[in-house]
Amino acid sequence: MKKIGLIGDSIGQGFWDETDLGWFARLGRLIKQNCGADYIFNNLSQFGDNIADAYHRAETEVLSRAFDIILVNIGINDLRRRKDSDEQLDFSEGARLMYWHKLLDLLTQTNAKIIVTDLLPVIEGYYTPDASLIRRNSDVERYNEIISAVCKEHNIAFYARYATWQKLNLKELYFDATHPNATGHQLLAEQTLAYLKQQNLL
Repeated sequence: MKKIGLIGDSIGQGFWDETDLGWFARLGRLIKQNCGADYIFNNLSQFGDNIADAYHRAETEVLSRAFDIILVNIGINDLRRRKDSDEQLDFSEGARLMYWHKLLDLLTQTNAKIIVTDLLPVIEGYYTPDASLIRRNSDVERYNEIISAVCKEHNIAFYARYATWQKLNLKELYFDATHPNATGHQLLAEQTLAYLKQQNLL
């Protein structure tokens, strides 16, 4: 029996999926339908988490579990900035890089296959003029480059989706500027299933 875990934030937790499932639970359903029932799924995502939170959560909740596959989808909360500011609110690039190295060093202590996903684009036009915190796609693109480079250093799989999603009609797939709706969560689940199959992990 294989154990599959997810480290994430509100997107991983399934926020704004009208069915309250989220893409990870939807992925679990798809895997059981397509690959049999010999899988256990454990969602360790927590809304509001950033890369530092993910590292500390992994210290206490991942090493104690014998995962076969660990999916990591974290980072969008690292990119919050005040409107008209050139500085990220919480983390400098150096601090984010440090925590990514710490997280991947920790996860590689397990016997699990680790897959890090990139961050999806945001709909910048959804931020209202009075929004206090915003995210920019230029920040997302730069951060994806950083995460990809760290994964390469650690010889960890990096699942890139940003370019594909950027070509989609995000207004049909998102509830707000950053969170997918039910349709978006379903698409994430289907794409992740296809990726896991492609990598011969199921």
